[in-house]
Amino acid sequence: MLYLAFPTDLRDRFKDSVWLAYAGRIQDTRFEPADTLVTCEWMFPERDALLQTLGRVRQSGARVVFVGAAAHESDTFKRELCLQGIYDFLFVGEELVLQELDALLGHARSAQDVAVYLHREEENVIEPPKLVDVFEGADEPFTWEPLEQDGQAPSGDRFDTLFQPNSIGSSATGEKKQGAVKRLVRRFVWPDPAPVRVRILGERGCGKSFIALQLASLCHANELPAAVVEEEPATLQQWCDASFSSHIYASEPPKGYRVIFDTRADGDMPLSNIDLILVVTWPDDAWMGDKLLPLQTKPGVHDRVICVVNHDTVGLLVDKDHTVQTVAIPHEPRQFHAMRMQTPLVHLDPHFAKAFLPIVRRISTAFVDPARQTLDGGDEHAIATRV
Repeated sequence: MLYLAFPTDLRDRFKDSVWLAYAGRIQDTRFEPADTLVTCEWMFPERDALLQTLGRVRQSGARVVFVGAAAHESDTFKRELCLQGIYDFLFVGEELVLQELDALLGHARSAQDVAVYLHREEENVIEPPKLVDVFEGADEPFTWEPLEQDGQAPSGDRFDTLFQPNSIGSSATGEKKQGAVKRLVRRFVWPDPAPVRVRILGERGCGKSFIALQLASLCHANELPAAVVEEEPATLQQWCDASFSSHIYASEPPKGYRVIFDTRADGDMPLSNIDLILVVTWPDDAWMGDKLLPLQTKPGVHDRVICVVNHDTVGLLVDKDHTVQTVAIPHEPRQFHAMRMQTPLVHLDPHFAKAFLPIVRRISTAFVDPARQTLDGGDEHAIATRV
């Protein structure tokens, strides 16, 4: 259905359309994914109300075509529209030529067409500060591994260091004159956890990109910002809106992500440095055993492997390897509709999302594991534990 939210009634010009005469009608209308809303800047008293209202329409899956005033045209405004998933926009002066609107309606834009407004990086990337604890012996809230004797600095592979402060109560020189015992202060730099790296293996067409998109979406919902590394990111970006497509990369993503899903056939990182390995396969695919067997024989890798059976169908017997954790993703034809809606299916169907929870729990457990590799060191370093 075509909805026209314009001050002028254009139903005679656009047959079988519905006229929404004022902004309140937009909020009262229940839009469907197959609907299209054509609206303009003059229907809203302020920009915040405009973006909020149109954002709700886009969340329903409906397409939005926006007409704005040329006097207010700017890259910032276009970026705000694109972040709401509104890629079809037109800015006009004193006249709106309806043939231009016809052309916009007939040729919907994609995220690639407006990529210049979606991908914007800061010129100067600022690294986050280190988190440091400084305290003396009686105030230490942690237990520690033994430090070196005689006040010597610890080896370079530790996070904590001993140092003599210049002034604690009185100057160090004054303390020496009075024969006071030298007090050592400990400085601890908290390690920053490295991202959980998940390698997704599978033959072409098995659905590993679909699996990666669902898992990344669930990780975002569980406060674990995730990135997906794809051989052809443009294809996967078409399956999600602008707010999520910016987290899909063709190579190593920037720092800041807590989870990285790598679906490339030839990943840069060896399996020994991967926290979790997902082997995606069809229910009746003999390839599963051929791929699992080499992983099972590698030392230290077997416990990190999860077999993901995509399109699991009731009544279809699957020859599962019971020595490996297996997660069955049910056959769900609606996943193709979710792709066209640019919304992960796990957001549309909570019941479908439950199938992925065992994997999400494994990822969450790996992230908080104190023995896992960290960005500022590794499990061979001194680690503070609460008493």
